[in-house]
Amino acid sequence: MHESVGIAGRIDRSSPEPYYLQLSRLVEAQIESGRFGPGDRLPSETELCRSFDLARSTVRETLRSLQDRGIVRMVPRRGAFVASPKSSGWLLQVAEGFFEGKVDHEHESVETRVLFSDLRPAPREVCQSLGLAAGEKVYELRRERRLDGKMAMYSINYLLPDLKPIVEASEVMQNRGSLNKVLREAGYRVYGARRNVEAVAASEEQAERLGVKRGAPLLLVTSESWGLDERVFDYYTSWLRSDVVKVSVVAKAADG
Repeated sequence: MHESVGIAGRIDRSSPEPYYLQLSRLVEAQIESGRFGPGDRLPSETELCRSFDLARSTVRETLRSLQDRGIVRMVPRRGAFVASPKSSGWLLQVAEGFFEGKVDHEHESVETRVLFSDLRPAPREVCQSLGLAAGEKVYELRRERRLDGKMAMYSINYLLPDLKPIVEASEVMQNRGSLNKVLREAGYRVYGARRNVEAVAASEEQAERLGVKRGAPLLLVTSESWGLDERVFDYYTSWLRSDVVKVSVVAKAADG
């Protein structure tokens, strides 16, 4: 166990790259070099804070990011440990948008209508996800989507402001094409994503938009997608009619 070994490298305080991403890269480099192997305990939060002169919240964000990517595992009251690269269990993947799968594999008709697109001050949780200062503007894209003529989904994408001209010059604004494809072609390929799905009761606004009764069951999908640099560039919330949309998750057994 390498409990007494520190993390080599330094934080570049003149760089626009967030500190937690810089620290994440340093930790990952040490793991890839073999300095820390599977099962080894990483330096504690306190040690990392002291070594790199960082706030505890920044160090925790680093460890959370590494855990989400399966690089480390957190053990309560013990710390962070390097995860096995071939852990047993199940890998849940949603590699494409819900509606892309419908069109590509089931040949169903999808109609999209853009309701709103412009820069707007972002909600607090969106700013935190996108790494923006409180109150900064994001590019907000609101759309409704029908599946075989039936209202199926109402969604809000919160994108980095630099993506506004890219999206608005694309077929997305003519209610055609795939937003995911437009982002990929612009260099914003999804390297990882976190998606939460929960059952909710339709509010008055959601009921009106989706053509259901108030209180009807809906699926609320909250997602954030990040690129190779680990920076989140798309945060979205979608309300789906589960009587119209079938949400599938591809699962495969991991090696080991």
